[in-house]
Amino acid sequence: MKSIPAVAGLVVLALAVCAEMPTRAQDEGLVLYGAGSLREAMTEMAAAFTRRHGIAVRTQFAASGRMRERIEAGERVDVFASADIGHAAKLVADGRASVMAMFARNDLCLLVPAARSAASSAGVVDALMKDGVRTGVSPARIDPLGDYTMQLFDLIERQRPGSGQSLRSRAVTLDNPPGAPAPQSGDYYLDALRAGRVDLAIVYCSGRARFAALASDLVLTPFPADLAVGPQCGLAVMDKARPGATPLATGWARFDGYACRYIQMTISRNPEPNVPFMGEDR
Repeated sequence: MKSIPAVAGLVVLALAVCAEMPTRAQDEGLVLYGAGSLREAMTEMAAAFTRRHGIAVRTQFAASGRMRERIEAGERVDVFASADIGHAAKLVADGRASVMAMFARNDLCLLVPAARSAASSAGVVDALMKDGVRTGVSPARIDPLGDYTMQLFDLIERQRPGSGQSLRSRAVTLDNPPGAPAPQSGDYYLDALRAGRVDLAIVYCSGRARFAALASDLVLTPFPADLAVGPQCGLAVMDKARPGATPLATGWARFDGYACRYIQMTISRNPEPNVPFMGEDR
C-alpha cells in the first residue's frame, strides 16, 4: 500500500519514541481495541508494527460503543480506533485518553444479492424503497454504523417525504453481541441474507473485499453523493498507554486502502465539547 504522510508533529513524536523503544514495551506488548469494520486493516497494521519493532500487539474487535465501554470499565488498552469520532473524543474528554485524531473516512453501501442489485448508485434508494423489502441495519447507539444508517434514512426522508418512517418500519436490526455464536458464513450480515431474515443490508463500503471473499453472488453499491453521511474514523491513544503506543497509532497513515480511506491526521488534546459521540442524546 502506498504511504501517506501524517501530521509532522505526530510523526516527529513517533520517530523520537521509535528511536529508543523501551524494553518494557517489548516485554509486555501493546493492546489495540477497534471497531469490527476496521479488523482487517488494524490486524495488518499491527502485524507490520510487530515485524518492524519486535513488539507484540494484541487486538480485539467489536462494535465501537461496546469497546469504549470496556475501556471505561477499566480494561487495559493502549490504542483505540472507532468507526466514528465521538467515541474516541469521549475518552479524551473523560481523561482516559490523552490524544485523539480523525484519521479516515468511510462510505455507506447497499449489500444485495446480485439478482436484486441496482445498476448504479442512482438506483440504490429505489431498491431500498421497494414494497416489502427488509433491510438489515446495525444497532444504533451501540454501533456507529447504525447511527449513520439512521442519518441516511433522515436524508432520504428529506428527498422523499414519508419514506423515512417506511424505511425504519422495515429495518431489521442485526447484532453480534458478546457471547453470540460465530457466524456460519464468516459474517452475521451474510448469515441473515442467507437465512432470508433480510433482503438487503446497509454496510460500510470498506467491506467490499471481505464480502467478495465470502460470497461471489453479492454486490456492494455506494449511495449517491447527495446522501453521504460522512462516516469518520476516530483514534485515541490512552492516557496511561505503554511506550510504543504513539508509533503504533501513526501506522494508520500507511494503511489507507482497505478499511477506511485515509483523509488526514489531526491531533487534539482538547476536543470540542459540543461534538456528540454516536448514540449520545444531543
